[in-house]
Amino acid sequence: MPTSVRKAALVLDLFSVERPDWGPTEVADELGIAKSTAHALLGELTSVGLTERLPCGRYRLGWRTVGLARTMLATSDHRDVIKPTARRLASHFDETVHVTAWERGRVLYVASERPPRGVAAPAGPVAAQLTPPGTVLLAERDGEAGGGLDPDEAERVRRRGYAVGTQRALEGVDCAAAAVRTSDGPATAALALCAPRDRFQARRDEYARAIAGAGERIARSVRR
Repeated sequence: MPTSVRKAALVLDLFSVERPDWGPTEVADELGIAKSTAHALLGELTSVGLTERLPCGRYRLGWRTVGLARTMLATSDHRDVIKPTARRLASHFDETVHVTAWERGRVLYVASERPPRGVAAPAGPVAAQLTPPGTVLLAERDGEAGGGLDPDEAERVRRRGYAVGTQRALEGVDCAAAAVRTSDGPATAALALCAPRDRFQARRDEYARAIAGAGERIARSVRR
C-alpha cells in the first residue's frame, strides 16, 4: 500500500464514537508524524469528503463516509447472504440475531434482527473481550496485534466454530456467536444469537449448533 494511502487510512481509523473529532496536532502526536503532514492529510481527506473541517479548526468524519457505508452494505454479501441468514435464525428461534463487525479491538453492532421479545444491541462499540462475537473475532487474530485470547481458548473456538458466553455489555444476556467468512484472511464479521440468560441456557447447545451452522452456510455460499 502506498505510504500516503496508508497514512490517510490511519488518520481515518482515529475517529470513533468516543472521540469523534481531532486536531492536526493531536493526529500528528498520535501517529508519530509531522504536524505539516497531518495537516496535509486532513486537507486531502476533506477535499474528497471523507472528513470535514469544523469552525474551530478540528476535523470529523465527512458525509462521504455514510455514502460509502451504504454502498458497501447494499452491494456486499451482507444484503444477499448475511442479513437473510440472520433473519431466518431470528424467526426460527424468536430471539435476536446481531450482525457484528471487527473494529480495532472492538465489536460494532451493524444490524439486528430483533423479534418483539428479543434483546437489544449494546448502544455503542464493545471491547472484543466483553462479548462472544468479539471472542470469535479475537480467535481469528490469535498471535496478531489486536489478538488477546489465551492461545488454548483461541484454538478451542476455532476448532468448534463458535463461542458461547455472557454479553458483558448488557446485564443478564448470553450469546452464541460464529465468525462470518466472506473473504480470505481473518474474518471481520460475526453473527451472534442472543437471549436473556434463562431462555438462552435452556437451549444453549441448540443455539450454538445453529449459529455455527449459519456461519458455515454463509462461507459456502460466498465461495460459490
